[in-house]
Parts: sequence; structure tokens; C-alpha cells
Amino acid sequence: MRETIKKWFYWLKQATSSDPESDLNLVYSDGRQLWAGDGYALHVQQTALGKAGVVSLDDGGLFQVAPNGRMPDFAAGIPQDDPLASIIVDARRLRQALDGQSRFVRLNIYGDTQPLELSSAGAYAAVMPIVNLEEEAFWRPET
Repeated sequence: MRETIKKWFYWLKQATSSDPESDLNLVYSDGRQLWAGDGYALHVQQTALGKAGVVSLDDGGLFQVAPNGRMPDFAAGIPQDDPLASIIVDARRLRQALDGQSRFVRLNIYGDTQPLELSSAGAYAAVMPIVNLEEEAFWRPET
């Protein structure tokens, strides 16, 4: 379990700011989940620690929470409206598809009747949107 905790913690630390003076340099707990962000990327791990504050690892490799009077408003960075489009991607297959591509992949989402555009290193794929289908008609990964 300690190895899993370390893995989660270092995954979250990837999203923190490199500025040691920034409030976004730390991993936080709101009691229900762990948050980390640098103003551009936001990582959230559903881990209920029951306490709010700054999260670190203790000498035994377990989460510890130090109370902090002011936690950044991470929730403000999450859109509150319904998305124009939602895409579910198998992480393993995405890594396979991106092998050999440039560092960044861009996904452009246009209006209802227009295609989605995926591009990387000059290679493009257009994904046509499907309209007028019920939610159940869309593929979901097996659980």
C-alpha cells in the first residue's frame, strides 16, 4: 500500500508549481480528495483523508495532513457547464497511438455539426461528431 501511496503522491506533485513561494507548490487535501495544480494543469486523486490541509508523506511513506488556513480554490478551475463534447480514451491505447508523435497533441472541438480535429506533428485525424443519439449509444470502456 505504501508504494501505491507514493505513486499517487508523486503523480500529484507533477502538477504543482515549480515556484517554492507559490501556494500552488503543494499538494492539498479537502478531506475528500487530494488536489494539485500549477495554474495550468490540475490533478485530483479521490482519496478521503478526512482532514483539510497540506499533504506530504511521513517517514513511513503514508499520507500526513498539516492544517493550513488557506487552500487554493481549485474547484474554480473546473468548468461548471456541460461540455460541448466528451471523449473517453483508454490510456494504454492512447499511449500506443501517440508513440512517435510530437510532445503535444491538439484536440479542437467545434460546433455541434462540425468535426473534431486531432493533430500532432503535422498529422491530422478528423473525428466526425455523432448527433441525435441517446447517451447509451456511445461506447464505454468495460468496467
